[in-house]
Amino acid sequence: MNSMKFKLSSEFGVMEQIRNGKPHTGIDLAMPEGTELRSIGEAVVERVVDYGSQNIGKGVILRLEDGTTAIYGHMSEIKVKVGQIIKEGETLGYSGNTGHSTGAHLHFGLKDQTGNFIDPTPLSSKLDSLSGKQSFMDRFIENGTVGNVQFPSLPSIKEWVSDFLKSGIEDWIVDFILALPILLTVGLGVWALLNMISKRLASLGFGLTIISGGLLLL
Repeated sequence: MNSMKFKLSSEFGVMEQIRNGKPHTGIDLAMPEGTELRSIGEAVVERVVDYGSQNIGKGVILRLEDGTTAIYGHMSEIKVKVGQIIKEGETLGYSGNTGHSTGAHLHFGLKDQTGNFIDPTPLSSKLDSLSGKQSFMDRFIENGTVGNVQFPSLPSIKEWVSDFLKSGIEDWIVDFILALPILLTVGLGVWALLNMISKRLASLGFGLTIISGGLLLL
């Protein structure tokens, strides 16, 4: 929680005057208006709402794979449509200060399969990491996506350690073989670019691309 980019400004269940003493149905992350918001998981866009100056203002409601509902509120701009299938990490829109709000922030709520609000706090760190600017490696590792190009998703470090201890180098070899066509394509692109400068540099760039790609699969 302490390493989060955005402050958890209001917790689940708290009673505050702004909500007329009613329990908070979600959590709030304080963030500048225009912060990019991404999906917490694979989902279908169930609703896109705009309550004007009331409630959560502009918002997106997602139906996640396990049947729970994720609610994003007080958005400034929405980039998805009802019925759209969303992948984890895909952009939903941008944070704002719409609706009944006293400052720019994201309201995030969660409902179980029966429609009851549940505490989304355990997802706050993941929500935080998916919001705002992400580095090249963050996007590649979390989504397998760079720009509009889709790559195979890479496992997390924790999953890798567990899998490696169970299956060892054999799984890595299989993954490397599966990824080899992509690595060769990227490597040839690097070679062609650097070959305009130096053949030796082009060969080095090609080799480093294949090696670094293999290391990323560890």
